[in-house]
Amino acid sequence: MRNTDLTKWTENIMDDEQNTRAALQAVLARFIQEASLPDSVAFNFMRWYAGVTGSLAQRAKAVNTAPLVGFSGCQGSGKSTLVALMAKVMREVHGVSTVVLSLDDFYLTKAARVALAQSIHPLFATRGVPGTHDLALMNETIAALRQPPSGGSVPVPAFDKALDDRPEMVHWRQVSAPVQLILLEGWCVGLSPQQKSELEAPINPMEAEQDPSRVWRGEVNRQLATEYADLFGKLDALLLLQAPSFDAVFDWRWQQEQRLSQQFQQDHPDKPDPTMTRSEVADFILHYQRLTEHGLKTLPDRADFVWELATDRSVERMWLTEVAA
Repeated sequence: MRNTDLTKWTENIMDDEQNTRAALQAVLARFIQEASLPDSVAFNFMRWYAGVTGSLAQRAKAVNTAPLVGFSGCQGSGKSTLVALMAKVMREVHGVSTVVLSLDDFYLTKAARVALAQSIHPLFATRGVPGTHDLALMNETIAALRQPPSGGSVPVPAFDKALDDRPEMVHWRQVSAPVQLILLEGWCVGLSPQQKSELEAPINPMEAEQDPSRVWRGEVNRQLATEYADLFGKLDALLLLQAPSFDAVFDWRWQQEQRLSQQFQQDHPDKPDPTMTRSEVADFILHYQRLTEHGLKTLPDRADFVWELATDRSVERMWLTEVAA
């Protein structure tokens, strides 16, 4: 049982939410306009996510140390947008100082991944899987956000996916601390390691051709069982956007890459677009297939609250798991 009291989530569309409905609707309207999202986002948030957000806010106000809440979802599932909206509602409706940490922003630098590729396996040059994140930096950041050093401002990294590298610290965002709530989002947040027997057979042609001796997937699994298990063991709660299949993940990831390309061209009109083509995205997500499919099978039983998504990312149903009951 985690520290967070999750047993009331299903019945709580929160008195606090009802009493501040006008404020909530105003926040949703601003977010939708700023992010150029469809109006349906407001209705869906009120229906599916407002109660959970209110419950988390109540919990954060009741404790002295900021809860660390994990938010897991496959690539392109919409988790980053949803978590950003939840954080905005936390701050502007509930008055809870909230920071979002993305696992993606803690990727190792390109140089560090090249070093891993040379010392362990060439596939570690590609970001994404456990072993390609700077967990020491993440743990330091979480600790500082809870109890900041003198000055009260904590630098938080921001990975540049278009350039596939971490910018210099001068470009990191500064977060006022201490905060009351930390939301940690990522595609493999909360994931458990596989059994050794599950590593034997390759799951796709990439593994068969590039990892025939199982060195890469073995090291990824070791990381999940050690450093990542330590991090995920610190979660006070785990929320999950459950994708319908790995095929849906490819479609979502391609849509995500197209948006990234549009943003890059807007920000850097004089530079060649470094983002991936559709075929390159198809090759890229093969690195994630093993753990994505493992997560589709196992994460619902590990999460405290689950939203089951359709292929268009709409919520088909939600449930509180036995972990939290």
